[in-house]
Amino acid sequence: MLYGLLAHPAGHSRSPQMQNAMMAAAGMTTNNYQAFDVNPEQLETAVLGLRALGVGGFNVSTPFKAAIIPLLDELSPLSQRLGAVNTVKREGDRLVGTSTDGPGFWHSLPAKQARQRVVLFGTGGAARAVIASAPEFGVEELTVFNRRHDDWHQRVEQIEALNPTAELVDLADTPRFYEALDYADLVVNATSVGMDNQAATLLTPEDVGRLPKSAMVADMVYRQPTRLLALAKAQGLATQNGLPMLVGQGALSFEYWFNQPADVELMKKEIEE
Repeated sequence: MLYGLLAHPAGHSRSPQMQNAMMAAAGMTTNNYQAFDVNPEQLETAVLGLRALGVGGFNVSTPFKAAIIPLLDELSPLSQRLGAVNTVKREGDRLVGTSTDGPGFWHSLPAKQARQRVVLFGTGGAARAVIASAPEFGVEELTVFNRRHDDWHQRVEQIEALNPTAELVDLADTPRFYEALDYADLVVNATSVGMDNQAATLLTPEDVGRLPKSAMVADMVYRQPTRLLALAKAQGLATQNGLPMLVGQGALSFEYWFNQPADVELMKKEIEE
């Protein structure tokens, strides 16, 4: 049976290696996972084609996570709140969408890592997925920092709707910024800062130095080591790049499709190689 990824572009995705290795290990020799680079104007045609082919399920990436919704038959409660889908499975003749991005991130963290007080940078799609699912994973206080934009009040309302315990704060509010860092258990960069410019970072060495020694710094960027993680390592802090989140969401997609646990270590090893 066919599984796949809808994205544009799709050529850089590591999902095929990861999912095909997992399906092979599970003895699913007739299943195959492919990446499909879909012209945004052809999304509806692509979904109709997947329906006609009787696919078992597929992942959805940029720029289709919201655009896919009108083409599906049902959404999970989490996807309804997010207004985004990254995983779809076929149930009979119906296509049902959910989001494994946020839970995939939280599952990727070391089990013993404290996460009661979290500082998160960004309000994009990945950030919102993490924010929405945070209460299920022990987060009690979530401070979201972002630069103020023209739609600031709308973003405040969106964050509160996703998670009533989360608060959006202007990155220029230095007192709140320092206070949040001083007591953070976990700092998460959910922006693209550091992706294209390895020297770019949202935090200075002094900022990172304010963090408790028990804190962890996670960066969703996974294509290269970032300056933020280098600064955190220099302070002796635990760090994590975006690769475990990629594996985490992929493992949950596998479990959503097949109702059986995924081998996270196998999937991680496959895409690292």
